[in-house]
Amino acid sequence: MEPTTNHEKPNLNYLMGLMDNNKEIVIEVLNLFCSELPKDMKLMENSILEKQWKQAGKTAHKLKSSVANLGLNQLRDLFYFIEQNGYDETNIEQIQKNYENIKRSVDQLMIDIEMDIKKLSEE
Repeated sequence: MEPTTNHEKPNLNYLMGLMDNNKEIVIEVLNLFCSELPKDMKLMENSILEKQWKQAGKTAHKLKSSVANLGLNQLRDLFYFIEQNGYDETNIEQIQKNYENIKRSVDQLMIDIEMDIKKLSEE
């Protein structure tokens, strides 16, 4: 899978649907995501740097589920690629490219989520 450069925003309507339109739970989920994402991204980065492909796949599996819950389908697909190929220890160069693309998207994603949390809190 070739890395994507499109900026994807969280789909709050999708997340609200998953959480029975409970804003408080959605805010908790978003806050948890924001607190865990940097740790998981660091774990994945270390796994890739240390060529621990199976660990990278395991971390990608966790992150894939998290971004899917936010309706971030492009990121989900990138993590899925890392997950599958990490477990199989294949397509290593593309794993690294996908990770770099994800890393570029994460900073803006965190800003978007923080803005979403603020908006939800004010409603």
